[in-house]
Formats: sequence, C-alpha cells, structure tokens
Amino acid sequence: MSVKLDAKTVHDRLTAWLGRTKPSWQGLTVAPMDVVLGSGFSAEIFFVDVEYDEDGQHHRRTLVVRRQPQTFEVVFESDLKLQANMMAALDARGDLPVPSWVGMEDDPSILGAPFLVMGRVEGQAATQRPNYNVEGWLTALSPDERMMFFRNALTALARLHAIDWRDGFTFLDRPDRGAPGLDQYLGYLKDWHAARGQGRPLPIVDAAMRWVLENRPKDTDTCVLWGDPTPSNTMWRPDGSVAALIDWELAALGPRELDLAWWLYFDDLFSRRFGVTRLEGLPTRDETVAIYEAAAGRKVGNLDYYDIVVALRMALVAVGAFDRQVSLGNILETNISADNNLMTLYIAEKLGLPLPELGADFRDFMRNLTPVEEAAD
Repeated sequence: MSVKLDAKTVHDRLTAWLGRTKPSWQGLTVAPMDVVLGSGFSAEIFFVDVEYDEDGQHHRRTLVVRRQPQTFEVVFESDLKLQANMMAALDARGDLPVPSWVGMEDDPSILGAPFLVMGRVEGQAATQRPNYNVEGWLTALSPDERMMFFRNALTALARLHAIDWRDGFTFLDRPDRGAPGLDQYLGYLKDWHAARGQGRPLPIVDAAMRWVLENRPKDTDTCVLWGDPTPSNTMWRPDGSVAALIDWELAALGPRELDLAWWLYFDDLFSRRFGVTRLEGLPTRDETVAIYEAAAGRKVGNLDYYDIVVALRMALVAVGAFDRQVSLGNILETNISADNNLMTLYIAEKLGLPLPELGADFRDFMRNLTPVEEAAD
C-alpha cells in the first residue's frame, strides 16, 4: 500500500532535491503546489514553477516532474531510467530539440516512486483525443502549413537517425538479445511476446511473431530509434519549427525503417482505420517516405516488413492494456479483445489471416481504454 504525500511534503522534498541536484541554482524558490501524491494516476506528471539565479542571470521557468507509474505495466520493461538517459544524452548534444534536462532520482522514498525532472516545452502537439484530423489547432492551419509542420518533424526524425549510436548511446545496447540492430530489436519483441502471452493462445499475435522472425530482411542498418515517433509526441512552435521531440519510453537500437513505419502506422490509425478523412495538406504515405528519404539522404527499404513489426509491437501494447483492464475489473477475463482489436485487424489484413471479431467485447475494451483512477489508499 502506497503512502499518500500531502502538497507541503511534496513541495519541501522536491525543493530539497532540486537544491542538491542543481547546486548552481542560487536562491532557488519553488512555488507552492497543490499536488498530492498517492496511488492514483492523476499525479504521475505535474508541473512546478521555480525561480533561481545562475551565472549572473535570474531565471523563472516551469519544470515537469514525471514519476515512474506504479500501476500495471502496459509497455514491456518500461523504465524511467531509459527515458532519462535518452533526454540527458540528446540534451547534451544540443543538435536535436528535446526538453532541457534537469535530473533523475532512483530513490522512491522522496516522492513515492522514482522520478525525473525536465524543462517544460512551449509548443503544441497534435492531439489523439480529440483526433487531430477532426478537431484542434491543426484544423485551423492551411494545407501548406500542415505539410510544412509535418515535414519539419520528419526532418528532425532523420537527424536523430544520423547519430552514431556508439557516440553517447551505448546504454541502448542489449547484447543479451543479439547483435545491435534488427536482431536485438526482434529479441526484445520475442521477450515481450513471451511475457504477455503467458502461454495463452493469441492466434493473430502469435502468427505475426512467427512471420517477423521468418521474414527478416538482410543488410539493415543500426540507428538510435525514438521508438514512439508520432504527431502527438512532437511539439511544434507557431512558426512550424519543432520545439521538442518527447516521450522516449520505447527508445532502442534498430533499422531506421522501424521509426518511419511507426509514424506511418499511426497516420493510418488516426485516419483510415478510425474512419476519418486525413486533413488536406498532411503528407500521404508516399509523400511521407519521400520527405524522410530527402532529409536522410538515403532510400529506405522493406517497409512492408516493418509495417508488420510495428503492428506487432502495437498489438503487444494492446495485450498489456487488455490485461490491465482485467486487473482493474473494467472488463471480464473472458473478453476476447486481447487478440481481437484494431491492432490485430491491421495484421490480419496485411498477412491474409482470418479477420478478428470486433463485436461487443471489443466495444467494451475500447470504452475502458482510458484508465480509471483507482481509489487512493
């Protein structure tokens, strides 16, 4: 049972931690907060206003505190330290837009869980709820502006892939899962599949796992992967430039096509598969590939293969979300949506498998997909 921390305790402990972590921040003051940390979901991310002097300059800024979730793990081996290492390494380089790095704390006794702190980014992301193709700030832009915004995001992605992973990103290497690159990435998916499957039959997910292992391409490269490149994880300034790339929970090593395929997957999900018309001006699949290739200065290959790999990963996320909902009592264990959902429908269409049933069980699954807040201890 977790201990609830009142607002004053959170304020005092965070102030002391910031003072230790950033000794150059002289005269540090942290504005009062109304954040109460317990066992629910509402305070996993919160904002803090601070003031301090450094190098003769007075600073007033907002920081973001992100705690390690203490609930059911949806993403396999989700690790706050991985995100911290990625942001620290990218911020230190200074050639890619990411939130400014402050620090991370492993000791859960301070705020009830490990946490990291970064600078708040001024900008806007394309929202998933509501769907950015239907509602929100992107709908107010001209078609040419939308194209420019997405072109800038894809260009930033290509710049990430140009980094030599051996230059500051060796923490991504998992030699226990194979050689750096596609072999290692597939090793991760094999472990994820085994952990989520728990021996139960998941016909479409199982078939996809076999297919990606049996059809892997040769002569692939090894890049630093964002892991979750989507418009919702891109922060843009009003002029269309990229303010920051955010959310590094799925960072890894692997072929660049994995990131590009993930972007394309979500583009398809939030338009065609949700029955929504893509906003005029947003690049089509072919245009997206062409924009990326021009920015990267090289061609990509085997995208049909990587489409299945990223769809499998998303299907494994769905299995985790299913198990989490069962654990919360939102849906029955007999619900069949672990292997019958939009993610497995995509795989079945691509591989020519029998299409999954998207009936009442699936509607229950989707209705409860947003976590309900657990009762505080």
